[in-house]
Amino acid sequence: MKHSTSLAIALCLFSAAAAKAGEPAAAPTSYTPAATGPLWTWFAGGSVGYFFDNEEAYYTLHFGAKIAETGSVTHSLFVEGLYTETESFGGIVDTDVIPVTLNYKADFALNSKLSAYVGAGVGGAFVDSEAGAFSDDSVELAAQVFAGLGYNVTDNFEIYSGVRWLWVDDSEIANVSVEVGDDVGAELGLRFKF
Repeated sequence: MKHSTSLAIALCLFSAAAAKAGEPAAAPTSYTPAATGPLWTWFAGGSVGYFFDNEEAYYTLHFGAKIAETGSVTHSLFVEGLYTETESFGGIVDTDVIPVTLNYKADFALNSKLSAYVGAGVGGAFVDSEAGAFSDDSVELAAQVFAGLGYNVTDNFEIYSGVRWLWVDDSEIANVSVEVGDDVGAELGLRFKF
């Protein structure tokens, strides 16, 4: 009986080995880890532009991060400060306007170097108006939309050119409404990525 049990076990093992003999060996499984790198790409930059209605220059500084990338579209959030001056009532009222906005921007890659962008932002504008002996400071609602083209000179340096529409709610000086209003401008800027 011992021999028949041993024979039965040997026969089972031989049958299992014979059944496996004709099958191809499984390829070793390899694991490729996900690419490592920062979750966000940070950037900072600035621009110089010109508002057409007010006939005044404007200057911007911004700081933000690329937060997502879907295919050829990159999504970014950034904070921007802008400075410009306006004159109203025939130059009697001089107004300094400094909008600070939180913005969303979508970049659409056209090729490895060139991209088109669109975006919008909302925030507050610090408005300082002076008319002779009278002056007034206020914080008003501000909004903007913008679009343009960017060119990557290197992986970390971009130049861009675009247009923007900026709206700032009206302010007051000595209970007289001072229209800050809206304007369209064109700009040229630089952006550094880190």
